[in-house]
Amino acid sequence: MSERTYHGLVLDPFQLEALEAIDVGKSVIVAAPTGTGKTLVADYLVEQAMLKKQRVIYTAPIKALSNQKFKDFKEEFGPEAVGIMTGDVVLNPTAPLLIMTTEIFRNQVITEDPNLAVVSHIIFDEIHWLNDEERGTVWEESIILAPAHMKVLGLSATIANARQLVEWISSIRKEEVALIEEKERAVPLEYYYYSKDTGIVTYDKLWKFYRQQRKNAFTENPFAKTTHLDLIKAIEGKYLPLLFFVFSRKQCAENAKELARHANYLRPHQRRHVEEAFLRHFGPEENWSLSTLQLKRLCSKGIAFHHAGLLPVQKAMVEELFQERLIQVLYCTETFSVGINYPVKAVCFESLNKFDGRNFRPLANHEFFQMSGRAGRRGIDAKGYSFALIDFTWFEKNPPPRFQIDRLEPLSSQFKLTYNTVLNLTSTLNYEQIKVFFQKSFAAYSSLQASTQINAQLAALSEQLKQTGLNECHHVGTWHCPLKHYPKRKELERLQRVYRSLGPRKQHRAYGKAMARKIQSWEKLLAHPPEACPASRQTVCRSETQSYQALKQEYQELEKNLAGLPGENAFLHEFEMKKNQLRQLGYLRENELLPRGMCAGRIYVQELLVTELVFSGLFEELDDDQLNALLSAVDYESRKNDFFQRVDILDWTEVKHLAHYLQSVCGPEAVRYDPRVAVITYQWSRGLSLPEVQKFCNLDEGDIISVFRRTIDLLRQMRDAVPDPALRIRLKTCMDKLDRDEAAVLEL
Repeated sequence: MSERTYHGLVLDPFQLEALEAIDVGKSVIVAAPTGTGKTLVADYLVEQAMLKKQRVIYTAPIKALSNQKFKDFKEEFGPEAVGIMTGDVVLNPTAPLLIMTTEIFRNQVITEDPNLAVVSHIIFDEIHWLNDEERGTVWEESIILAPAHMKVLGLSATIANARQLVEWISSIRKEEVALIEEKERAVPLEYYYYSKDTGIVTYDKLWKFYRQQRKNAFTENPFAKTTHLDLIKAIEGKYLPLLFFVFSRKQCAENAKELARHANYLRPHQRRHVEEAFLRHFGPEENWSLSTLQLKRLCSKGIAFHHAGLLPVQKAMVEELFQERLIQVLYCTETFSVGINYPVKAVCFESLNKFDGRNFRPLANHEFFQMSGRAGRRGIDAKGYSFALIDFTWFEKNPPPRFQIDRLEPLSSQFKLTYNTVLNLTSTLNYEQIKVFFQKSFAAYSSLQASTQINAQLAALSEQLKQTGLNECHHVGTWHCPLKHYPKRKELERLQRVYRSLGPRKQHRAYGKAMARKIQSWEKLLAHPPEACPASRQTVCRSETQSYQALKQEYQELEKNLAGLPGENAFLHEFEMKKNQLRQLGYLRENELLPRGMCAGRIYVQELLVTELVFSGLFEELDDDQLNALLSAVDYESRKNDFFQRVDILDWTEVKHLAHYLQSVCGPEAVRYDPRVAVITYQWSRGLSLPEVQKFCNLDEGDIISVFRRTIDLLRQMRDAVPDPALRIRLKTCMDKLDRDEAAVLEL
């Protein structure tokens, strides 16, 4: 390949290969380590499409990344050329370049939005989120239903089964999809572990030290306690700026405050720059909240924290300062590892275990490398560095994982069938098309591949079993074979001796009688001695029997795995079951969507409960503030230790009845709502300030705003779904009551 540049940058071979594939009109999947420059491929595609007056959709898994891409593209192409849709934010939706979360795109393709007819390309940033347990279905449905005229560009971190992913996409889209893989990083990464006792060491040296220390130890715990401050002190001379991943929001803030008591990384002129930035974003200091004052004190020392509990404007402030290299140490949660590139030389981990919502578990390989991959600035750093903090107290019971890039977990389907999907498929496709839709799923494709592979293995093993058993005597495996008879005879004799030693009294007890029955049954089995068999023959049989049994066990395991694969029509059966439930609820008449079904088909959050609320007449009994409070309770995902004041806002009896009715038909998982959260939305809707609302709960400010933004998103969905014009006007009024002050959309 000849050398080629793009915007003054000499392209790496994988970038050049990707751009050439785009130039000839192919769909492309790029799988490369974090930080290698795969975003350049997307930027090139967007630029070429804009020059040709084509429309492009750029999807991202999180709103922060969508917002960042919106800002970047707006600067490059101008505000009129770029729009954004993230559920709670809709700006310039008819623009030729539209940034959106993947959920929005999925909703467009499943409802066959006519606006998609003029879109030439769809970009899936972080396409490996197809593997996400909660949201992976969104990527799968989006890929399956993306119109054939659209070309696909998928950007992914390194994945173990990239070839399988591309073959699946090629098979369902009936087109050649180019796979561009890059294994090496432009900036090499080095991985280390740290404790106060060992200093910075490799994995092998860490274990060597631990074993030696335990061997020579005179106390139960001979190790010094190590904290994040110790690690920072050890590396701050050479490895700044750095990200410090902490899997606890509270600990992020606590660690940042603790470091600020000991360190200051900014010079006076830099501190002035930070102070000016805060004044620009937040206005006069006398109007600032306590959290903003605290954040400013930290940022003025080049230290900050970043997590979902911050206000959107606070997160934007931290991101801006970090981008300008005015933050040298940033404590953050895992979401900061997604998509956005920041100037980082090193990445640190306070722990290599994370809470996944159910249990604490070790980080998976792909999670560790996704986060570590943030280290190393191309063109600035010769290397990037990853440091993991080690606590020797639990070392033996919970040793640190040895992460290996060649042992990445393969992507697997997380396909789940929702009632919204059932309704939209029923309204847009016939039975045969729906059947094909499920056959196109990554789950079905993977299952078929696995089935084919297992059947081939079974056939090969079957032949081996035949060959292995050719020389066996027909008594092998029976009690007539000395190899089986005599070991069992010795076991019987031992049992008989134990039984006799019990004596008559114990022999008549329950355990003695059970032993007697066992002896009697074994005596029957071994009543006839085995036929004479030469020792040489027994040696041959013993060897062959072991091989035979090993093969047989492997064969049985494969049969078990084959039986465990989902059936070819598993999703179709679930689809029919859910359709019957929807008919019972009055959403469908045969295959025709009734008014309830048409409404639920446009609702993407707790569609059944929301639809029942719309048709129940309950809204007429509530004022606007109560309506907002009610809707905020729908699908609220509480976190451990959430607390809300109990205030009687509305009567939940009707909601409970509706939930019970839906659960009686569709099962307990069909409905989720949490009345506790309604109090804060009610108070905000009535006009209270954020500090006043905070008194009703223990949520972080950012979480409170997130509740309001999610409610606005649901109100917008309902406004587009309900048939009543008066209700649509009312829902817009409800949105306006929530969409104010800190909850209003930031200027993007």
